[in-house]
Amino acid sequence: MTNDAKSDACAYLLTGLLQRLELDSPGMLKQMISGARGDRLALPADTSDRDYVEQILTESLKILKRADGLIDPARNP
Repeated sequence: MTNDAKSDACAYLLTGLLQRLELDSPGMLKQMISGARGDRLALPADTSDRDYVEQILTESLKILKRADGLIDPARNP
């Protein structure tokens, strides 16, 4: 949580939407987590605003992992 109600509300809504999508497409969250990790590793050293892009990918991974971690384990092997 960020102490920014708007950002936290967006994260809350996005987490719920990702969980619903995961139920329709099992494995989707793990694929997205893998993709975000790959994007971070493949980020060229000379990327404009690299630090900011890395922050975006880090925050994206946090949201994806949170959504994945909150799924009922019986539905998310």
